[in-house]
Amino acid sequence: MATLTRVLLIDRHQLLIDSLSQWLLTNAPEIRVLAGASSWPPEGRTSQGDGAAEADVAVVGELQGREASDLAGTVTSLRSSGMQVVLLADQQPVMVINSALDAGALAVVPKSAAPGHTAAAIRAAASGRPYLHPDIKGMLASTASTRVGLSVRERRLVELYLGPTPRSIRQVADLLAISEQTVKSHLHRVRQRYAAAGFTVGNIISLQDQLRKDGWLS
Repeated sequence: MATLTRVLLIDRHQLLIDSLSQWLLTNAPEIRVLAGASSWPPEGRTSQGDGAAEADVAVVGELQGREASDLAGTVTSLRSSGMQVVLLADQQPVMVINSALDAGALAVVPKSAAPGHTAAAIRAAASGRPYLHPDIKGMLASTASTRVGLSVRERRLVELYLGPTPRSIRQVADLLAISEQTVKSHLHRVRQRYAAAGFTVGNIISLQDQLRKDGWLS
């Protein structure tokens, strides 16, 4: 008899929670959905009971509120609660997916993929094995040759400095509670890393362009 895998579904759309729960009930009886929630930690009672704490695997789709901008933080929180994490990617930038993987997510499946892929990802994650849908694997591989690693602090720093709402060095320093010199030092190290990889990013525009290509900026 197959081992029962207990699942928490997290998505802002109740329709996805309901439809995926029904599909799993019909087609994958060894996977039991204990609860559904629109955010993590769930606010009040979950839509299908209070079994979130007992789940083995969390399937994370589209989040709402502040969690939507901090997927890696949600993954870290779920992992600290003892759950493996499957991400349902919904047009997230490569940097967001990589951040979720770095935070401990084991599996990534496009939200548009057939539910059989989600079931396979849940089974793999429950066993501690990674699972990347072929489309996700191809997308990540296409950026691997130029991707320069950034620390969590560096990711946040370049997002603030060069992201959709650019800020000055001083504003970045204030938001991160560090000195302006520390901000400049981080940026210098990022440029050095690119230089070592054979990429010239001597000015802000070229650095921003390369960070976008590598998925660190949306």
